[in-house]
Amino acid sequence: MGDDLKELLEQGRVEEALARVQLSGEGPRAALELLAEIRLWLRARQYRKALELARDKKDLLQEVTDAERLEEALAEIAEEKFENWLRDPLVGAEAWLQKGLLAVAQGDLKEGRDCFAEATRRDPRHWRAWTNLGNAELELGNLEAAEKAYEEAKKRNENYPEVYQGIAALAKRRGQIDRMVKNLKLAQKKRLTPRDEQIPGTVLPPRRPALKSLFSWRNRWIIWIALIILAYWWVNH
Repeated sequence: MGDDLKELLEQGRVEEALARVQLSGEGPRAALELLAEIRLWLRARQYRKALELARDKKDLLQEVTDAERLEEALAEIAEEKFENWLRDPLVGAEAWLQKGLLAVAQGDLKEGRDCFAEATRRDPRHWRAWTNLGNAELELGNLEAAEKAYEEAKKRNENYPEVYQGIAALAKRRGQIDRMVKNLKLAQKKRLTPRDEQIPGTVLPPRRPALKSLFSWRNRWIIWIALIILAYWWVNH
């Protein structure tokens, strides 16, 4: 792996490193794609999936990072033990987010806000960090800063329900009732989306329709027609 890629990874710029490899056609593309996927699951707070990937494909990860250290980091992050990983380029953003959530829970909103801001600095694609930053700014009365943070969160992941909940709260504070209602509806709609499908960039196999959907009200007329045809055939044969 070239020095330029090493430098990018040391700064936590995984997606940029991957983009360079994809553009050049040379380098550890599969390993970087895996690392980018692990970070995606981290942003979605699906720590166990990230950890399972790191454990199952340790040899591949070794091409681009210290796989043992990454596994240790993910295991501790999954248990919300963030203290040792605040400076880590790969999981540091999530560590700062966890630190911020703890600060807010302890009543230190400004400290929480600063931690969330650091998380977004370390990983600008981290939509949960941006959303929590927006929430903190809103609670501190910084409405313009909250608006900017929510817009960044929505830009990073338009399927994340909590960002619309935050925008609705901001709209309520500003007396924008129509906007509040619109975003509350969006938040509810996004919550009905399966959790894995809320994550940007994931490619999932098509889901089979649930059996109960066959018996929904919109499909019952089809079933009745089929039963009538079957009864007619049965009587006349």
